[in-house]
Amino acid sequence: MFRGIRCNRTDRMKKEQHILLTNRTIFILSLLGVAVAVYVLQSFLRQSPIVCISTGCETVRKSPASYPFGIPVPAFGLVGYALLALLSFLRTTTLDARRSGLLLNGMLGIAVFGVSFVSWFTYTELYIIRGVCTWCAVSATNMVLLFLLILRSYALEKNGIIYETHV
Repeated sequence: MFRGIRCNRTDRMKKEQHILLTNRTIFILSLLGVAVAVYVLQSFLRQSPIVCISTGCETVRKSPASYPFGIPVPAFGLVGYALLALLSFLRTTTLDARRSGLLLNGMLGIAVFGVSFVSWFTYTELYIIRGVCTWCAVSATNMVLLFLLILRSYALEKNGIIYETHV
């Protein structure tokens, strides 16, 4: 029995499989984010051009606005995506509902920061730098997708659909 919701064993297994699949999708999208961040970060660090469908990537890379606090923007993405990948991996391997909930809270916090950061940087690209980097747009879209998936997992877990309250 789930927190006030009666489910048979088959329904429970389907819901747990759905959450597992969602968490694995979060893991894969996080790895995709790591790959994009590494590719763009190496360009920032080497001060070399990157493959882009427009000149926006170079305009963004060369702008001082792309180095908040002296740190290249892709470094923030690399750390965020790496943490999301780690937490989603740990969440997949844990059977403890309390630990899984803590990991999910951490993932949600990182995703909220990530969406806030990409929103700020997209604004900065459009109105301050006046150039749009294709890779940054891909990363921003990826972070929004991750946020939505994590938010959905959070809502399902907090509504008691996933874990049993009594052992």
